[in-house]
Amino acid sequence: MGYSTTFVGELKFAEELTATQLAAINAILGEDVRDHPDWEHDPKAYCSYIDLVLLRDFSGIKWDDTTEKTYGLWESVNIVTRLMRKQWPDFRLVGHLNAQGEDYEDRWSLVLDADGWATKQEIVIPGARVECPHCQHKFIVETPA
Repeated sequence: MGYSTTFVGELKFAEELTATQLAAINAILGEDVRDHPDWEHDPKAYCSYIDLVLLRDFSGIKWDDTTEKTYGLWESVNIVTRLMRKQWPDFRLVGHLNAQGEDYEDRWSLVLDADGWATKQEIVIPGARVECPHCQHKFIVETPA
């Protein structure tokens, strides 16, 4: 078994893509990174599949909503960006994705930096950590910021 994380949000294309560009990005999405040794990537990110799909209106990409064990999604986004920029240097995504892991405190955001590269930013949850004395379920009583 592995660890599951879900993602909410969309990454939009900064500029509308042409049919050729859409075909190129679609050929990357869903691929197993291990099948492409020529794709540069950070092995520490433990990225295996590009668990991203095109939005229905072709205006961007999002998590595929079905993969249970998505790891290193920020690196997947960077692989897509790197490969697209080889042919189209101005390729850029905008937006962010929010992530929630199985652990209640495992929350983070995939954000794009000023150069358009995806980064993982932890979300600190203010509040008291509490464990139920009956069921040992852990939760946070959030306090207003």
